[in-house]
Amino acid sequence: MVRGLNVSRRRDPVGNYVVAMDIETYELLKPSLGKLGLNAEVMGSVVIIRDRSWSRINKLINVARELCISVNED
Repeated sequence: MVRGLNVSRRRDPVGNYVVAMDIETYELLKPSLGKLGLNAEVMGSVVIIRDRSWSRINKLINVARELCISVNED
């Protein structure tokens, strides 16, 4: 089960950074996703965000930390 925000600095084969989160975290971050221009893919109880810009992903990480959401980076 995914809890909080899971972020990888490594890119997927297409060249996107990938962020995974649970539905509860997604609901808390939904307003910020729209402001940052990030699109979410809902897959059951997991939400995936893919983006080529590390800057936008980093802004999302900062918003999550401000909301006291657990952020796991590898």
